[in-house]
Amino acid sequence: MKRFSKYIVLLVIMIIAGFIICSSFFGDIEQYQYLNSIDYHVEMQEDGSMRVTETWDIDVKNTNTLFKTFSINKYKYGDITDVKVTDLQSGKNFTQIYEEMYHVTNGCYYGLKTNSSTFEIAWGVGMDNSTGNRKFQISYTVTDVVTDYNDVQEIYWQFLAEGQNAVPAKKVTGTVVLPESVNNIDNLKVWGHGQLNGIIEKASNNTVKFELANLNPGSRLEIRVTTQEKIFSVNENKIRPYSYLNQIVNEEQNWAEEADEKSIGARNFYIFLGIIYALLLIYFITRIVKYNKINKQKDDGIIYNHIDYFRDIPREDATPAEACYLYNFTKDRISTKQVQNQAVSSTILDLCLKKVISLRTEGKEVYVSILKDKQGLSKDEQEVYSLLYYTSQDRPEFPISDLNLFAKNRYNKYSQIINNIVNSARNRLYELNLVDKAQEKQYSKCKNAKSLKNMVSFIYAEAYVTYLISLIPMFKVGIALTFGMSFQTSWITFLICLLPLVAVAIYSWHIKARIGDKIAVLTQAGADEKEKWEGLSRYMKDYSLLNEKRVLDLVLWEKYLVYATAFGISDKVIEQMKASYPEVFVRESWDENKINEYPVIYFSTYPIYNGIIVANAIDNIINNVGKAYKTSLAEISAHSSSSHGGGGGFSGGGGGRRRSEAGMGGR
Repeated sequence: MKRFSKYIVLLVIMIIAGFIICSSFFGDIEQYQYLNSIDYHVEMQEDGSMRVTETWDIDVKNTNTLFKTFSINKYKYGDITDVKVTDLQSGKNFTQIYEEMYHVTNGCYYGLKTNSSTFEIAWGVGMDNSTGNRKFQISYTVTDVVTDYNDVQEIYWQFLAEGQNAVPAKKVTGTVVLPESVNNIDNLKVWGHGQLNGIIEKASNNTVKFELANLNPGSRLEIRVTTQEKIFSVNENKIRPYSYLNQIVNEEQNWAEEADEKSIGARNFYIFLGIIYALLLIYFITRIVKYNKINKQKDDGIIYNHIDYFRDIPREDATPAEACYLYNFTKDRISTKQVQNQAVSSTILDLCLKKVISLRTEGKEVYVSILKDKQGLSKDEQEVYSLLYYTSQDRPEFPISDLNLFAKNRYNKYSQIINNIVNSARNRLYELNLVDKAQEKQYSKCKNAKSLKNMVSFIYAEAYVTYLISLIPMFKVGIALTFGMSFQTSWITFLICLLPLVAVAIYSWHIKARIGDKIAVLTQAGADEKEKWEGLSRYMKDYSLLNEKRVLDLVLWEKYLVYATAFGISDKVIEQMKASYPEVFVRESWDENKINEYPVIYFSTYPIYNGIIVANAIDNIINNVGKAYKTSLAEISAHSSSSHGGGGGFSGGGGGRRRSEAGMGGR
């Protein structure tokens, strides 16, 4: 039931998100016009004029006036006359007026020049505050459309100019009827320009038809028809005393070739995507085979031998940071923040043990003196040495609390050193083949696989939900206006094509997320050493309870204190040492030679037998190291936040010798 409820909640989230997405892209449109269809019927006249009848099936929202514009060019055509507008739903003819109005009175229209370069037909629809479907018929006559050359007569007309059409159209159809039939249909040539999905063809010896679907806003639509048989008697101003057919054919051929190049380029692009798609499918299928094989294993193949207690240092050349990293090791990579306190503090003690530095307690403060250079130290120890060196500022002695000042003033440097300490320890474990770097990386990918699977699943499902919501009529026009008429079709096609790949990928990540327990990040040697470090930790904590007959010497206790600090149990180990060597907690038992021989024990016990109110001196170091690291993180965060004529498809050419510039819209 809980699982079922979880999916219900997830579905609700998707639906809400889908509505938000659709609303943000498509829903904020207060006024629009959307053509379900537009049909152009052109009857050519013998005198070279044409009678055009446009039939509009249009959805209108909050629009007072619809209009259609023509660019006036006396050199390319004559006048526009006999304009009529009819409401096809009521059958009523609109009343003609003879003055321009921005908002035309409902039921009225005008067809006139609005300026020296524009002729406009506009009619009032009276839908200022309403939404609905309307059907109109607009008819007009254009004179002197045909141009007569020595070898051909040409009709070149632009129904819609590029960039001037604000209304998307789901379906566009058109018919051009010549005044008489040509004797030889081969003498009739036709071309269309605009969206490449358009089709134009010769339907008979005197009829040309064109059609296209999903006309995008701003798209151009124009046709070109030529006849080598003289069927028009044109005005003398439209007669050209030269031959022009070859140039027309060459011009159209060039535009057709450009369109073909675009088509080939698009096809090659899709082929390239198909290859990538196939390679990804193969990749994820091979991953599934591999992960299934791993999933059949019983475990990760490592034998974990539990050791209750381990008395010796597991590896004498192990640095405290390496021991700290391995002791705290889990398959999930340890964060720097988790281990840095113990790694840095124990290394400081180790440097004291090696007499590279000295430590002394005075009151509640620990003072550090640098005695030697860092030659001969391991990489992680060198980084801790550098940390102390930079903090010292060449002073012979400095308080450990100055680490906080260094972290505050040079926070990037401090953070870099801390990261280098942890990284150096981890890299050393890689070199010693105690941690398998490749397996660690593989395990990390397995841990991320579940999140990746969930994220891709959600995004893909959300894309489907958003698509379904976008089918709601209130979003339809917004989609067309924002992304083009074919967006919805392209979207669902894309999602369907992507489904096999997404399904295989998600299944691959699903299996991958389950095999984390079957991947061994520690090698067998690494698992053995980790168990020894854990056994040593238990031994140090329980020493006084084991009734050991062997009395450990102070040299070993010094090492114990270093590694106990790395494990975070220094308090407990000091108590165990007190049971074994109570005399080291007596002031009189210390002389200069003994202090030099056991500097870590002396430093650790001094505050206790001197009655200084601190938990112990080691805690003083740990607290200051931790405070400095937090300061560096806070400073980093603070500074980061401020900072052919026989017909066929449309070509993409045309426009260079267009016969008009026309647009349509609403206001």
